[in-house]
Amino acid sequence: MRNIVIMIIALLVLGGGGYFGWRQFNAEQPGPAPEIPYGSLEGQPLFIELDPLTAPFVRDGKFAHYVVIIVNLEVASREDVDSVRRFLPRLRDAFVTELHTLATMRNPDQAMINMRRVKSRLLASADAVLGEGVVRGVLVQLAQ
Repeated sequence: MRNIVIMIIALLVLGGGGYFGWRQFNAEQPGPAPEIPYGSLEGQPLFIELDPLTAPFVRDGKFAHYVVIIVNLEVASREDVDSVRRFLPRLRDAFVTELHTLATMRNPDQAMINMRRVKSRLLASADAVLGEGVVRGVLVQLAQ
């Protein structure tokens, strides 16, 4: 009697697994999402958010602390997005180098970070790495 109960349970488990597999295999696959016309996105800027960067903050010629900076790059087209992603390690390296250079060049009397200078230097670095005109703008945010 015990063997019969075990066999029935085993058949139910196998049958249930087979039925579940059959349902998954024969389930209707959802079709592609319908294309919703939003108008032309041509000419609209695209933004690429980079991972946060750290920059040293120097006060009175001595290291004070690190500042976390979030950088978004504005590009004109999908091809430019691909270019940026392809050269992302070089771009991050150039940005970190530039941020460290800016920290040593900073005026000791200056209490705040000059974001306009940071943006222009990062844009110049992006132009040097990717070629001029690939990155149209740089948005820099401090995250503390």
